[in-house]
Order: sequence, then structure tokens, then C-alpha cells
Amino acid sequence: MLGPDLSRLDVLMAALCKVEPTKNAQVEDKLAPATALLAKWCSAFFAPSSGRLMRDRDLGLYRAIRPMLAADRELSRLATVAAPEEVCGCAAQDPVEAVTENLEALALSALDRERLIERLIAALPGWAGHIRWRNAHAGALAVEDAPATIADLLALSTLVLRVTPERAQQALREPLTAKTRLGALAAYFGLEPSLTRLHAQGQAHFREIAAMTELELGLLFMRAAERHFRDSLVAKIGSTPVKGTTVRCDAQLVFCIDVRSEPFRRAIEAQGSYETFGYAGFFGVPMALRAAGDESSRKQLPVLLEPQFELVEQPVAGLEQQARSSSRKRRAADLARQTVRVLKDGLATSFSAAEAIGPAAAALMALRTFAPKRCFKLSSTDAAAIEDSHAPSLQGALQHDDELAIARAFFELTGLCSTAPLVLFVGHGGSAVNNPYAAALDCGACGGHRGGANARVLAAILNKAAIRDSLAAEGFRIGSDTVFAAAEHDTTCDTARIFDVHLVPATHRRKLGVLMDDLAAAGASCRQERAAKLRTTEGDLDKRATHWGEVRPEWGLAGNAAFVVGRRSLTRDSNLEGRVFLHSYEWKSDPDGTALETILTAPMVVAQWINCQYLFSTVDNQRYGAGDKITHNVLGGIGVVQGNGGDLCIGLPRQSLFDDDGLPFHTPQRLLTIVEAPIERIEMVIERNAILERLFGNEWVHLIAVDPVTGRKVKWRTCSHRSVQNPAAHPF
Repeated sequence: MLGPDLSRLDVLMAALCKVEPTKNAQVEDKLAPATALLAKWCSAFFAPSSGRLMRDRDLGLYRAIRPMLAADRELSRLATVAAPEEVCGCAAQDPVEAVTENLEALALSALDRERLIERLIAALPGWAGHIRWRNAHAGALAVEDAPATIADLLALSTLVLRVTPERAQQALREPLTAKTRLGALAAYFGLEPSLTRLHAQGQAHFREIAAMTELELGLLFMRAAERHFRDSLVAKIGSTPVKGTTVRCDAQLVFCIDVRSEPFRRAIEAQGSYETFGYAGFFGVPMALRAAGDESSRKQLPVLLEPQFELVEQPVAGLEQQARSSSRKRRAADLARQTVRVLKDGLATSFSAAEAIGPAAAALMALRTFAPKRCFKLSSTDAAAIEDSHAPSLQGALQHDDELAIARAFFELTGLCSTAPLVLFVGHGGSAVNNPYAAALDCGACGGHRGGANARVLAAILNKAAIRDSLAAEGFRIGSDTVFAAAEHDTTCDTARIFDVHLVPATHRRKLGVLMDDLAAAGASCRQERAAKLRTTEGDLDKRATHWGEVRPEWGLAGNAAFVVGRRSLTRDSNLEGRVFLHSYEWKSDPDGTALETILTAPMVVAQWINCQYLFSTVDNQRYGAGDKITHNVLGGIGVVQGNGGDLCIGLPRQSLFDDDGLPFHTPQRLLTIVEAPIERIEMVIERNAILERLFGNEWVHLIAVDPVTGRKVKWRTCSHRSVQNPAAHPF
């Protein structure tokens, strides 16, 4: 027999990780030289350096590159046909026609053509994804001077293969079956390869495990991790939810559903009479924001949505002089940075610029290295001054009905039925220096930006008497003494900053002061918890946010594993370890399931995207992630590449997922969603939304329903795209 030790999954997993794997006899990637060549030209087209603009970019990706590709010596070295420059020169001008012409020249069957097109797009996922993003989200004005389509990319790819035809044939070959690890695994456990010491059943079991491919093993371990986490999380949620208290609390705080909000919510609730809620971090405000001094606006909402209006930051009443001074400093700093960038990148000015600004750059580098906190404070003080003296202006941007719809959605989706004297909307953002992945630390619900502006807008809307009167007429009652305010949680430093304190009336200043003290205490508690995860000291956390050489300012959303929809009483008494998205929901106030449908088809879908990004970036970081941060180079402000070129990196870097010892900090697993609502209502929502049937039916998301009356928990399973409840077979 294998014995109890060898049958344990954790022992087997450790063994398989330590055994040197036998290399699969796979066909060499014959597309690699071709994709490297195309990546070089994509970089020149999409991310030209200052003073080095490619000519004819307005003609499009294919038409601009084709004549230069013909003269590329690298293509000549790869070519296996005579006169490759003539083949390129005579290729069709239209990209679609060129694809057809090139595939015909390769003499492939219809099936092989389809397979080759798929592999060509998959060979450059970064640039292919960038092209799709430009066409779908960048806006016509942003891309009209350099248009590009997937047809352009395919035309270039097939053109390269046309002059290297054997690469196309080799790329279509299927990889050979992987060899087993039987011998190496047997040696690890001190067994001979024949396994004669084991009885027949043990031998069969051992051979079955040893013969599994890495894909099968990975799926086995992932399912084990998912089941372990599911059982532990479900155990933390009581069979019968705790009834809420009727005593009015001192303040209510509405946080983003981000997993990093969970520890802070837990910490602030421990400080006093506070109630917390979870809501998407753009706070239901579908806006684009043009910051003070900026010429273009940024989208402050999830990528699922498009802005319905644009807000412009204006000076706060009474702070006009401070606003003008802060804006002048910002414009001067922006102009200086732009000038240095142009001089540094220009062909004629790069050497003279190095001579001129070298001493100043050296001094700044020394300051960033040896006094990072002081350097960061200088820049952040100016940014804070601008934020304090400016605020998103609602004047003329939104009509009463628009503001009412935003306010109504907040109450409907969170189920908030009564208000405290003080309600605080808490957006969030991260702090990092010299970090191309800084947006990954900010609010995903705000399109990768900080969420304080959205919080300020919603607070301003709900402080309007006309909005309160309209809400009251619809049955949404706000306490006559309730004041709404906005704040922002810095997830890297675990500090909370309250905006527009001067707008809070004198009657609420004492409560606000107590809340500010309690937020500081909650932040200190969170820093202790987070320092342990980062294996560092609390004093080192600020350094991580300010040092330009820091590769891991924080763990971000690493560890994310579940999405809980329901009342806070389900989870308030549990430490969820910053792994769970928490969205408030009151099933009693949503009889037709409209609010639940919105939550599951919008915030949960975004959470699933985040979960998949972390999952795939962990299981294959070189292909689906971004590799080592240390060797990254920023390309034209649009992405990063490894080393001196190649495809755009499409996922997260190793430092966001793996600890310094090389072991993964993030456990790759699919999202678990727990919903507190009647089972029939959940069924109804799933059946009328194809995206939910796909996510739950194909097990990209696991679903558990919690009956709000009995507390019974049921796992949703698929059977011809309909669920089957079988609590007897799946007890929790």
C-alpha cells in the first residue's frame, strides 16, 4: 500500500514540486523569431519616442510598416524564399486582402488557416489586446493619427510567414504527449521504479498520479485549495444570521467592496459604535473627471460602463487663492517634466540635456534613495494642497433627475434603511513611487484611479435638500440630522483622510473629531496585521510607499478568493483575512431581485475579472503575468516589456504574487460567491442573465446561496444550465 503518508495530498504536492520535471517533448516555438520581429515594429508604431515619430502612421499599422519591413535585415535573415523584399513590396495594400493573399500563398487548408490565425493572435496577446483596447475604449480622437486593427496585425504576421513558410507548417504541429514522472517520483519516495513493494492497488494509484500532466495536477491542487477555503469560509458564516441592533450608531461608513477594505472595516467597527457597508468604489457616479490643470479627463468608473457626464474640478469657495497657487505650482512642475522628457528623448538634444540636468538628476536620485520619505512628502504635499482646494463641481453637469437616480441606486443596492448622524463615503487608493503598476493598487471600480472624487460627489448630492425631499417621497428616508462626508483610505499606508471638513456643520464637529481619532486607531491596527503579511515592521510600511526602488509597496488584492453579497451581520464577527469582496445587500427591500441582478452582473463580474487576473498570473507568470519587475521597461507610457523589447506584458509581475522565497503568496483559485437571498430569487436572476449562466455553469465562479430565514446553505450546481439544489449531498 501507499500508506497514510503517501496518500496525503500535501505530501504528494510537496514531492511533485521538488522533483525535477521531465521536459515535455514539445515542438520548438517556431513563431518566436517572427513574433519578436513584429513586436519590434509594433513598439515603433504605437510607442514612438519623442523626435522619432514613424512616418505615415496615419495610414495605419499595416500600410505604414509594410514598406519598411521589406528593407528590414532581420526579415532577410529569417527568410527562406528568394527576394523577400520583393514579396513584401508586392503584397496587397489592403490588410484584409493581404491576409487572404498570404494564406493562399501558404497553401493551407481551410481548417489550418483558422488554426494559424488563432495562434498568430495568441502569439502576441499584449499587442493584440492593446489594439482591441484602442478601438473599444481610447476614443476616435486619441487614435486617428495612428489607426490599427487586428486585420493589420494579422496582415503583417502572415506576410512574415509568407517569406518563412516552413514556420507556418511547424507552428501547426501539435505537441507530443508529455512523459510521466514515474521514475523521478518513485526515487523521491525511496521506491524502485517497478514499485514491487506496493500491492496492485497501490501500484495503480501511484502510476495514475505519476502519469498526470502538469495541467491535470494543477487543476487537482486548485480544486483542493478551493474546497478547503470554501469549507472554512462557510463555517465562519453562522447558520442563522445575527439580528441587527435597533440602537442608532454614531456613524456609518461606506467602503469600496475591495478586499483591502475588509480589514479596515473590521478595525473601525472595533473602535466604537460604527456600522459599515460595502458598495462599488465609484459610488454609483458614472463620471469622467477633469482634474484642475488637466486638459483631458479620466474615467472614474468600471470598464463595464461609459461616463454619462463629465465633471471639472473647481476651486472650493473661500480657498480660491490657495487653489490658484497650487495650480500654478502644478502647471510649472508638469511643464518642467515635459521639457526634460522632450530634451532627453530628442535626437539632437539628448547629450546636451544629459550635461545640463545631470547634476540635478543625480541630486534627486540621491534624495529618492537615502531620504525617500522626505522626497515623497514634498510631492505629496503639493498634490494634497490641490485636492483640498479643489472639488468636483456639480454646477450644470447633472440635472436633478440624474442626481436622484445616483442617490436612489445607493439606497437600493446597499439596503440602507436608516441613517446615522454622520455617514462617511470612503474611497481608496494606493501610494507607490516609480511603479508602472501603481494603477493596480488604486480603485478598480474607478478605472484604476483613486476613488476620493467619487465619494465627494455622492456626499455632495445627498447633502442637497431637494434630493432628500425627492428620496423621502419615494420612501427613502434620511435622518434630519444626517450629514454626509467623504474620505479616502490609503491602502498602502492604512491612513484615512477626510475631505471638505469645513463643510461639516458645527453640530457634528465633535462626532467627526472622534471618528477621525478612531480611523487613526483602526489604521494602526491594520498596519500591524499587514506588516505581518509583508514580513516586515510597521515602520517599514511608509518606506515601501515612498522608496523608488521598492518592488512590493503592498500585496494589493493578492489572496482574493470570495465575493459575499448580504448583510454585514453575516460576516461581522469573522476575520476574513482581507480575502473577501463584501457587497452590502438587504434581501427584504429587493422583492423583484433588481438590486441583486445589478450586483451579480456588474460588481461581481468585475471581481471575477480581478480573480482571473491573479489566478492566471500566478499559474503561468511568464505567459499570463509580467515576469520579474526588476527587468521591466516602460514602453511609451502604454505598458511594460521584459528587457529591451518583445510583447507587452499582459498580467501582474511576480512581486505582486510571489514572496521573496519564490513561493506563491496568492493561492490560485476561482472566485467563490456567497449570496444571502431566497434561493428562488437567485435562480430567477441567473436564468435571465446569460453571463451568469456561463460564469456559474462553466464553474468560473462557484456559488453558494444562504437562505436568509433558515440559514441553510446550498451549493449551486449545473444540469443543462439549470441549478440543482442537493444540500444532503453537499452539506455545509
